[in-house]
Amino acid sequence: MSNMGEDSDCEVDRIMVGRPPSSYGSMMSEDHEDLDDFDEPPVQTLKVSLGAQTGVRLYRSESPETAITERTHTNRSSVHKEGVFLNEHTSSVEAFLTQQSIDREPTTLEPLQSDLRTDVIRTERETEEEHLERQMEFNERDTEEVNEGDMQVEQNKQDVQEESNEREMDDDFDEIVVDLGFSESEPPPHPPEGVGLQFQHPHRSLTLRHVLMAMVKSLRPLKPGELTYFKRSLCSHYRFEHDYATIAEISDALDLADKLIELCGMGEAIYLTIRSLENIQKDDLANTLRKTCRRALLQHELRLTHERRYYSLYEGRCRPGQQRFISDVYVEPLTVIRGDGDPVNTEHEVRQIQCTVQETMIRAADIFRPLPNEQETVRTVMMTGVPGSGLTVAVNKFIIDWMEGKTNQDFQFVFPLPGKELHLGKEGDQTFLEMLATFFAEAEDIRFIEKDDCLSLFIIDALDLCHYPLDFQNNETVTSVRTKASVETLIISLIKGTMLPHARVWITSHRTAAHKIPPQFISRFVELRGFTDEQKEIYFTKRTSEPQLGRKVFNHMKRSRALQIICHLPLFSWMVAYIFERSFRDPKFGEHPPGITNFYPQYVIVQMNRSFERYRGSSVEAQRWKDEDKMFLEKMGKMAFRMLQDGRETFSVDDLHAVDLKYEDLCTRDEITTEVKRTSEDQRTWLFKFVHYTFLEFMAAMYAYVAFRKHGKNVFESKNPLSKMLSKDRPMIELYRPAIDRALSSQNGHLDMFLRFLVGLITPGTEGHLRGYLLNHYHPKPKGTEEVVKYIHKKIKENVHPDRCRNLELCLVELEEGKNDS
Repeated sequence: MSNMGEDSDCEVDRIMVGRPPSSYGSMMSEDHEDLDDFDEPPVQTLKVSLGAQTGVRLYRSESPETAITERTHTNRSSVHKEGVFLNEHTSSVEAFLTQQSIDREPTTLEPLQSDLRTDVIRTERETEEEHLERQMEFNERDTEEVNEGDMQVEQNKQDVQEESNEREMDDDFDEIVVDLGFSESEPPPHPPEGVGLQFQHPHRSLTLRHVLMAMVKSLRPLKPGELTYFKRSLCSHYRFEHDYATIAEISDALDLADKLIELCGMGEAIYLTIRSLENIQKDDLANTLRKTCRRALLQHELRLTHERRYYSLYEGRCRPGQQRFISDVYVEPLTVIRGDGDPVNTEHEVRQIQCTVQETMIRAADIFRPLPNEQETVRTVMMTGVPGSGLTVAVNKFIIDWMEGKTNQDFQFVFPLPGKELHLGKEGDQTFLEMLATFFAEAEDIRFIEKDDCLSLFIIDALDLCHYPLDFQNNETVTSVRTKASVETLIISLIKGTMLPHARVWITSHRTAAHKIPPQFISRFVELRGFTDEQKEIYFTKRTSEPQLGRKVFNHMKRSRALQIICHLPLFSWMVAYIFERSFRDPKFGEHPPGITNFYPQYVIVQMNRSFERYRGSSVEAQRWKDEDKMFLEKMGKMAFRMLQDGRETFSVDDLHAVDLKYEDLCTRDEITTEVKRTSEDQRTWLFKFVHYTFLEFMAAMYAYVAFRKHGKNVFESKNPLSKMLSKDRPMIELYRPAIDRALSSQNGHLDMFLRFLVGLITPGTEGHLRGYLLNHYHPKPKGTEEVVKYIHKKIKENVHPDRCRNLELCLVELEEGKNDS
């Protein structure tokens, strides 16, 4: 092929058809021979050759990058000692093509011809000119140093060192850029709902053209033998271990880079190229490529890290081997921009509460997108939710969707900073980059993160687990990621926006700790509200590999109105699905409506264990239940019983003091309660609730049952001076007779659910969940349970209160369900 003029159109077509397909459009050159002795053809012969190439076949036209790579199809390149270049007669060829196009319609390829090759030439010329200018400066400086003496030599060396440092700093940024073909000042297209910040204006260094040019520039200086060793080095990677033939015959740098990107993607192609260049002792080329594609390489490494950390999750508690892929179980919960609404779901089977608060719903991926009527940027988002609403899972799904390129692609980098681990890094003062490198080694010394065009997201997950007080008033201000300060100061400066003002910050926390951040530093408050009825059905059918079983579980769950309501908590839905899926293995299961009591003690124990893990650690000793933990539940139950009698649903710090508890006790075991109101810094004005009103009713019933079984105390009896002498093994009818009578005498049914929980606790299967926690392992079995059943049947026959008698029938369901679990 030394003479392109001898190639006929048919010959060119034959060669083009023989090319391997490429997802980016095949860019392979036909110049497989040694081209050092290449003779430039005359203009006339070149016209024929290039004219034939305008009909290049695109093998994968559906590729998103076809528009870029089609431009490389229409140009032939030659490899000379100076590198890739276009022939000097390009202008004549363009005139020829223009003349030929007069009598036919213009194609979309013609205006895009030679762009990529021209960019490569321009970049090379600029690089050579800069090199020559720097060399002349160095030569002049050396001459001056000789003439001025030793003192001046030292001064000039210092200047050279400073200039070198500045140059190194400049090299830390992405310097090689390309023209994307649009003005960044143009308003971006409005993305559809649910994709977040995704305006289709990627940074120039993250585009295919930039990466392709950088790879070509690094591969072009390789000699034929070195290129062969380079390709063999790639075989150590699993993608090429058994598929070396895909790259074995490629000798053109542009075609090889294109093939690597096609097979591996941009990020992995850069990584493999750098690694293989280092393997063949081309460290200078590897370093140049690493500096030129710093952002793309860091993004790729972050995506790999996120995939390892967040692609799977544990439902409930961490159990080895029980993790699930997040895409198999995740259902997006209801998310609202926090207004004046109650954070606790007020829906109840018996109590009817009117709720007319209108709230703005928002997709979880769109929390950083301004609303249509908002003009300001949403920089800092605070997301809260009651325990069990799925805050951490929402963060994981957000990260995975970004990693997979589905949503929020305007974020170049996403850095999760777990609040529980912020204090575990390097001690003493450090820069923000050093602190970041503690969590992500890939992010070490990324000074370009301060640039305005580097949009990053920092996620501080579980702020309530952060050990730092976060004093926003008495901390110094940090403005640079290279300024050393304490970790607390760095976090505060990041949230305030004095450091990295163009970054975005997402904070998740329980409401109790959300007040650590002054509201003036939060752009948007968001609340997770859990599942709607439609989302519950999606979850139950999605999480199992047998959709028919999932629908059966969901339909069985709906038979209990109370159970259907409480399943708005994703964690509770997991527990119901987990138990029912295994229960349906028995063909006889599902004949009776489901009970609810069996789930509540398990849920409370799971949440207590989760609080131990959150605040104490994951060691065996940290997970061990202590006497104060058991007493905490008893005292919370005592307070709940008082609230139930008074008809209250909120409690304060004074209510905690009344049962010998402190605010600190609640903060470290806050998995079944949540803060609902804080109007001042005075703790006595803070108001709290259980995560749902049924938990208040269950805790009250559990307290009444445990007090009777463990201490022989009947909460329905007036104080007896001889109560300490009462037997701990009293007949159960002594507790249940007054409880049933009081529930039946209630006009509004405020004791209905309490009675249902109390009756359900008497069954062996449900009481077994309390053994080892609030009851001893070998506690005597309850006496007189048959009399309790007879008394319930008697009251149903009397039918004195028809509305209340319906609740007694549901109490019998709890008894039947508890027997099956024994």
